[in-house]
Amino acid sequence: MLEWVKIAKEKGYTLSCKRLRNGVNIVTAIGSKIGMLSKLLESGVIAVLRRVPLEKIEPVAECLIRGGITAIEITVEEPSAFQALERLAIRVGDQAMIGAGTVLDSETAKMAIQRGAEFVFSPTYSPRVVQTVLRYGKIAAPGVMTPTEMLRAYEGGADLVKLFPATGLGVQFIKDVRGPLAHIPILPTGGINLDNVADFIKAGVVGVGIGSNLLSHQAIEKEDYSSIQEKAKQYVTRIQQAREELA
Repeated sequence: MLEWVKIAKEKGYTLSCKRLRNGVNIVTAIGSKIGMLSKLLESGVIAVLRRVPLEKIEPVAECLIRGGITAIEITVEEPSAFQALERLAIRVGDQAMIGAGTVLDSETAKMAIQRGAEFVFSPTYSPRVVQTVLRYGKIAAPGVMTPTEMLRAYEGGADLVKLFPATGLGVQFIKDVRGPLAHIPILPTGGINLDNVADFIKAGVVGVGIGSNLLSHQAIEKEDYSSIQEKAKQYVTRIQQAREELA
């Protein structure tokens, strides 16, 4: 079953199914949020752009999209991030989900949404941030680290939870926690690479967030966009293969 269909059922959305003549079942959901979640998780990769120079933000995003990535996160530690959000929302918002990351307060969340963010990721769980994001109909993904935090965030309205940092917790932690909390969609970030991404997917996560292991500052500085596109394609391919093995 598609991950977004699972989330739709858990969130209480009404689903309808139409069987085509070739036997394929087309599942649709009432509610625009589900379409947003579907696009966010389609490739399985949320590309994390941190401190990418503003003049290079568009070509970087375009090569990621050509590589098959359908979600791009701009971290908002510096003022130019909001300009980057606006640019990408206008330029490539019809091709990929554009969102904000490292959002720590509700004011920043609102500002990011006003600039075009369709999803808001945080390294921690703030009920006020989640409430603000939901108020504007966007996707809320707060950062969590323990089973208690996962449950509190999900019960507080989070669409999915961002497991951060995933480096120290690892694949086995996800397998263990999904025993009692299998209904909570988990997206790990931190330490995900080409060698372990398939293991994370097979552990049951809905996708992964990848920053420097996908976007090297050296490649960006040299404007080596073809190498970024190729690496994006490699991540998407490995995730697709892992998902097919689970089907």
